[in-house]
Amino acid sequence: MRAPGPELQPLVDRLSRRLPGVAVTAYDGSRSGPADASTTIAIRTPAAFARVLRAPRGLGLARAWVAGDIEISGDIAPVADHETDLHDPAVAAVVLTTAVRVTARRGFRDLVAAGATASEYRAARPGRHTVGRDRAELDFHYGLTADFYALLLGPSMTYSGAMFAGPGDSLEAAQARKHARIGEKLELGPHSTVLDIGCGWGSFLDHAATAYGSAGIGFTASREQFSYASRRFSDRAGIEIGYGDYRQLLPRPGITAAAGVGMYEHVGQRRSPAFFSLVRRSLPAGGRYLNQAITRRETGPRRLRANAFAQRYVFPNGQLLPLSRQLADLDRAGFRVLSTESFGESYARTTGAWLDNLERNWDACVAAAGLQRARAWRAYLAGSRRRFEDGTIDVTQVLAEAR
Repeated sequence: MRAPGPELQPLVDRLSRRLPGVAVTAYDGSRSGPADASTTIAIRTPAAFARVLRAPRGLGLARAWVAGDIEISGDIAPVADHETDLHDPAVAAVVLTTAVRVTARRGFRDLVAAGATASEYRAARPGRHTVGRDRAELDFHYGLTADFYALLLGPSMTYSGAMFAGPGDSLEAAQARKHARIGEKLELGPHSTVLDIGCGWGSFLDHAATAYGSAGIGFTASREQFSYASRRFSDRAGIEIGYGDYRQLLPRPGITAAAGVGMYEHVGQRRSPAFFSLVRRSLPAGGRYLNQAITRRETGPRRLRANAFAQRYVFPNGQLLPLSRQLADLDRAGFRVLSTESFGESYARTTGAWLDNLERNWDACVAAAGLQRARAWRAYLAGSRRRFEDGTIDVTQVLAEAR
């Protein structure tokens, strides 16, 4: 009589068939997929199944990955490329039934420790934006040290989509090109005073001052970014850095142009009209505003899920809106839209470059952010790159003029 194989072999075989070229292994000796695979998914402990059982809609798998119960070695791209295949009902059913069987045989004792991980953001339902809540969420997203972001982003310290020109273009050159494009669209010059709403670590303000001789005002609601940018410009005349929420600091008189680069994603749909109204009240008639933001396809209203991976581990309360919503709210606020420019393919390369930086500097990133946060960012960047590549999300610069 033939001896039975490892218990998890049917699950491992099912997963391997959905992930071409990827090897899948499990702690009981199960294995499937190419022997020379460049990517391997390893189910390392039975606790992974308890996490799935505790939160079966995807959050459990995310927790298992972040906690190290599931490991991905090698290139993570093939896993991200087939993420939707892993959500197939047939696959989900096999995963869930296996989770019930494994966890039950262990007396369900693993369920006690299978809740939220230490690095998880736990807050009220997403979609509500108050000053206090937004600050807390920004501090979670940007509160990792400047050392971590320097490793991730490279010397430009720019956390927004770059504009690549060719296959040999570097990330730094592409970020400089993006800053130059914004400066040209805003028609900056020596007599300009540009407001950077959500200025990050100050890279665009630095470019505006260096390339155009413009004065600059920037503010951020992230304490880490404020501290870094304040030090960066401590001995530079003509650049002012402030700390606070846009609802507290706008409207801002005395400016000639404004930009929001990668900030609008934090505003949310409910606050979008009021945000653009505050920007409009800051500008004189004819003053230009550029809004660079990630957009999603127009598929109707979309409810934010508190248990989504990005909400819990990277980008709490972040919301991507369709371009049409942005254009309508700008128009109602008193702007005339001059142009739109989308460059999602370049953002795919940007996130790919960030992922390369993270993996190349892995030990240092773990030391700066902790293992769980570093693992979460690895999955987040791989998934983001895939979504930009397949067009699920895009990035657009909208140039508008105050009427």
